[in-house]
Amino acid sequence: MTTVTQPRTTWLRVLAEQSRQLGGRLRPAAERLRPLAVWVQSIRRALLPVTAVGWMTIATGLVMMTLGVRFGWVEAMTVGLACLLLCIVAVVWTLGKSNFAADIEIDATRVRIGDHVLGRVTITNRGRRRLTGTQLELPVGRGLASFRVPAMGANASHEQVFSVPTTRRAVIPIGPVSSVRSDPIGVLRRAQRWSDVVEVFVHPRTVRVDADATGLLRDIEGVTTRDLSSSDVAFHALRDYVPGDDRRAVHWRSTARLGRLIVRQFEETRKTHLLIVLSLNAGDYATEDDFETAVSAASSLVLQAMREERTVTLVTHDGPLHRKVPSLLLDEMCRLEPHIKCNDLPTLTTEAIRQVPDATAAALVTGSGVDASRLRLAHSHLPPNTRTIAIRCDRAEAPSLRRIGAMNVLSIANLDDLPSAIRSSR
Repeated sequence: MTTVTQPRTTWLRVLAEQSRQLGGRLRPAAERLRPLAVWVQSIRRALLPVTAVGWMTIATGLVMMTLGVRFGWVEAMTVGLACLLLCIVAVVWTLGKSNFAADIEIDATRVRIGDHVLGRVTITNRGRRRLTGTQLELPVGRGLASFRVPAMGANASHEQVFSVPTTRRAVIPIGPVSSVRSDPIGVLRRAQRWSDVVEVFVHPRTVRVDADATGLLRDIEGVTTRDLSSSDVAFHALRDYVPGDDRRAVHWRSTARLGRLIVRQFEETRKTHLLIVLSLNAGDYATEDDFETAVSAASSLVLQAMREERTVTLVTHDGPLHRKVPSLLLDEMCRLEPHIKCNDLPTLTTEAIRQVPDATAAALVTGSGVDASRLRLAHSHLPPNTRTIAIRCDRAEAPSLRRIGAMNVLSIANLDDLPSAIRSSR
């Protein structure tokens, strides 16, 4: 007879079984409480239009009514009734339903710093009745634009034009358009949303860079490595034939002279792949302007590589940016913000080379908060045959060039210094 032994029940299985049993016992109670939750949610939505002034008015009215009834104070009763009457009038004032169609049109959703964003809001009365004048609100970035729409008949439209100045790189959300009903005192405020949000991208400033002058993007046929290959374009040496070698690599003149098969050997080449590491660590930059200069410098290098049809990857603390279209990549650059707590530049460089192991050239873009020792450490995390430059953005320092090991370190005060700084690093 075969005896089957049951496996020993672990504490994890016991805990899971108890949890299932507890869930089974609580499920009926949860089903009974579901109508109560719906009722509470309905009350919450109903009380949402009550403003801070409204809650103060309600509280004052209840307190005064209680004191008037408890102590027989006619004055307190009068104040309490007046407060409650104000609440009733506010409810009647904000009653009614609008039926709008709102459309936000922006002339250009991608602009440069200093441009004005021109847009228009078209409001249409979709109802069958004439609507009285209505107050509309349009959030623009962190601001709020408010305008009044005149009375409109059925299917009538009203157009409101607006302009948004741009002073820095940003993503500006515009919308949604909301109609607002409020009483004169401000006890209630009821808003209805009529459109979606439209995003406007204010691209960072960029300059054209002579990328070949850096030595970062030279070698059209590829970057020569120390790896040997039997077929490539960079000739290395001649050697004896080994079974398995490609017969097309046989050097017939040397073979005829030496009387044995001799083949050509080549140095393997790789296509140039530029890695740009942009630090988002707020501690690496002395000012906000230095951070903006760093973003613009990294953007300029990326765009230049794309113009040259080179492979380029930009890595930040937010991860790599894989956009292949320049406008889409600049859209992503608009979203970059400095981080208070994040890894330092050497750690970021290690993560970047892990994500882009085939990089043949690198540019480290940071601020004055990274000293020479940290730059040297970050450079040491890159493969030895990777050509590297570092760009330090410091508005308080004059443009300069120095060398740390095999790496050129360029200091720039503003974006306009970048082209000349790169040319001087030849």
